[in-house]
Amino acid sequence: MKTLNIGVIGLGEIGQKHCQALAGIRSAKIVAVSDINEDVLNKTAQQYQATPYQDYKDLLKHTGIEAVVVATPDDFHRDPCVAAAKAGIHILVEKPIATTEEDAQAIIDAAEEANVKLMVGFTLRFVPHYQKAKEAVQSGQLGQVISVFARRLNVISQAERINGRCGVLHFLGIHDFDVLRWIVGSEPVSIYSEASTSVERKFPHEDETFSIINFANGVVACAHIGWNLPKNHPGGRDFKLDISGNQGCLNLDLATQGVKIYTQSGHKFPSTAPGLAEEDRVFVECVLDDKPVPVTGQDGLVALRMVNAALESIEKKAVVYL
Repeated sequence: MKTLNIGVIGLGEIGQKHCQALAGIRSAKIVAVSDINEDVLNKTAQQYQATPYQDYKDLLKHTGIEAVVVATPDDFHRDPCVAAAKAGIHILVEKPIATTEEDAQAIIDAAEEANVKLMVGFTLRFVPHYQKAKEAVQSGQLGQVISVFARRLNVISQAERINGRCGVLHFLGIHDFDVLRWIVGSEPVSIYSEASTSVERKFPHEDETFSIINFANGVVACAHIGWNLPKNHPGGRDFKLDISGNQGCLNLDLATQGVKIYTQSGHKFPSTAPGLAEEDRVFVECVLDDKPVPVTGQDGLVALRMVNAALESIEKKAVVYL
């Protein structure tokens, strides 16, 4: 069996999840990890028997490395991705692909010039619930799609956890903007967004937003995105998707996923959707078998443009055309 030698750049919360996922894939081997936090770096390297590098540039020189997962903070994606591409190394980059369209395009151009695979980590495309929604639309089960409603809410402390490095649209909304485009199967043509302002914001970013998205095929989507759930919310999240067609409808609810656990210490809704693990498995398979990746750099760029358009709409209080 072929094995992919892979490195992970950035060992924060999402980087650790990628390490866990890759460790469970028989055809993948974590050979190197990188992070500027020496304690986290050494602990992770020891856990996965990988070589530690504080500088990602040194990781890219690791003998035999074939691919990397870039899980650095959002605004630090460009340099490691471009450097990896120039080194001939395939790339799975966390969403968003970048925080500016200029950086996103630079990553795409570098990957194309070096002829390496570039995949963007939109995990919803690998969650069975959303795949079923995509299938229902594609197969015509719902008839002609009329409208879609997406909801993605997280706990109110999430902005503090990431220390205000971005707003809720870049952090959460970009997931739904991408999955709406994917499920609807059409390009967005306009966005109108409003942000709630009744509660004082701790950071200079949007905390809750409502966006109306018009697609080229006539479908209208509404996305409610926010981190406003109470800290003691049992699930810590409220994710929904409702699709209305002229011959049927689909209602998706990941808030409880049909599982609730009650104990003496309280109750919780465990996550049962292994989107990230499946995403990593597919990336590894695409590299080893030389197949096209299912989520391209261009997909990442379009989703970023949608978020930026929504932010522009909030600022201008006007419809923004893409």
